[in-house]
Amino acid sequence: MLRKTQFLLKFMRFTFLLMAIAGLGVVPYGIYQILFPGTPGNVVMLNVRQRLTDSESFDEAQQQVAGGKPAKLLLHAQTGTLVVQEPNAIRRVLLRLVNAEKGPLPLLVAGVVFALLMFKILGDIKPGAPFTAANVQRLRWLAVLLLGCEAYQRVASWGMQNYLSHLAAPYTDQLLPNADFGTSLISSGLTAAILVVLASGYQRGVELTEEAELTV
Repeated sequence: MLRKTQFLLKFMRFTFLLMAIAGLGVVPYGIYQILFPGTPGNVVMLNVRQRLTDSESFDEAQQQVAGGKPAKLLLHAQTGTLVVQEPNAIRRVLLRLVNAEKGPLPLLVAGVVFALLMFKILGDIKPGAPFTAANVQRLRWLAVLLLGCEAYQRVASWGMQNYLSHLAAPYTDQLLPNADFGTSLISSGLTAAILVVLASGYQRGVELTEEAELTV
C-alpha cells in the first residue's frame, strides 16, 4: 500500500510539473500576442457572443417534440469576433489581455502558479513526515489564488460587458464577452474555504509533530 501511495504521489507531482512547463511555454506566447498582435493600426479583435432573437423557447420546443416532432436543437447564441478600432493604448492592452488567443493571460499565469504550488506540496509529503509548515502556507496561497481568479473574472466580465455596451456601433449593446468568465462564486468560495480548513488541519499536524519531537 505504501508503494502504491508513493507511486501515486510521484505520478501526480510529475503531472503538475508537466502542466507548469506547458504553461510557461504558453504564457510568453500570450505576452507576445498582446505586444505584437499582428493587427493593423489600433485594431483589436474581441471574442463575443450574441443571443439569437429568432430562436425558439424551451416551451415551444417541448410542445412540438411532445406532439410527435423529431428532436430539436435549440441555438441560443452565436459566437463571433468583433473587430474594433481602439485609439487608447492602455485600453487596447487591457482588451488583448483578457482576449489572448490561448486564453486570458491572467488565468494562464494563475494556472502555472497553481501547478507549481501543487508540485511543491506533493514534493513535501513524505512517509513518516506528511505535515510541514511550508505546505500550510502553500495551501493558504492556493485559497488566495482561487479567490483572486474569481475576483479577476468578475471584474474582467463586468469591464468587457461595459465596454461592449458603450461602443458606437449597431447591436454592440446586445453583445456579451465570449471568454472564460463562467466560474461559480459559490463553488470557488467553498473550495477556498476547504483549503483554509485543510491548512488549519495541517498546521495542527505540524504542531503535534513538533510536540512529539520535543517530548522524545
